Amino acid sequence: MSQKRLSVFLAVVAIFSALTAALTSVSAVPSPTRGFTHVGDTIIYLASLLFGSSAGLAVGLIGPTLADIVVGYPRWYVTLVAHGLQGYIAGMGKGKGLKVQVIAMIAAGLVMSFTYFVVNVFVKGRAPALVSLFRDTFGQTLISVLLAALLVKPLEKNPIIRKASQMMP
Repeated sequence: MSQKRLSVFLAVVAIFSALTAALTSVSAVPSPTRGFTHVGDTIIYLASLLFGSSAGLAVGLIGPTLADIVVGYPRWYVTLVAHGLQGYIAGMGKGKGLKVQVIAMIAAGLVMSFTYFVVNVFVKGRAPALVSLFRDTFGQTLISVLLAALLVKPLEKNPIIRKASQMMP
């Protein structure tokens, strides 16, 4: 990978990770099951769909984990896996039509939601884990997918994003 491509990749990941952390932190709504719901996943989806799976993975690893540290969520280590996979899977929709992109985002959101669910069964118990699964799927994933679906096609046409996307590894 050339130094120029690496620089663009690092810049894109840094910007989108910061945006994810900020949006996650400011939109975090605490839940009765000791977690929180947010729309920060919107940025993970956009990074993934605009720049691909590698960028989505990196943004999914960095942005939400930073937000967890800021808001004091104790299971940031689950966030690494859940949102890293989410970003990687959503990135499979890069350059595709909106229908495929929405399917990729939904699949990615379900993987994220079920990753937390599995851990929550052991940490919180089955009933609170089911409440969290419902919240993660319909409160967080669905809203973030809708927001990203509204934004992705106009952003794909942006000349700066197009240029950066072409320079990604």
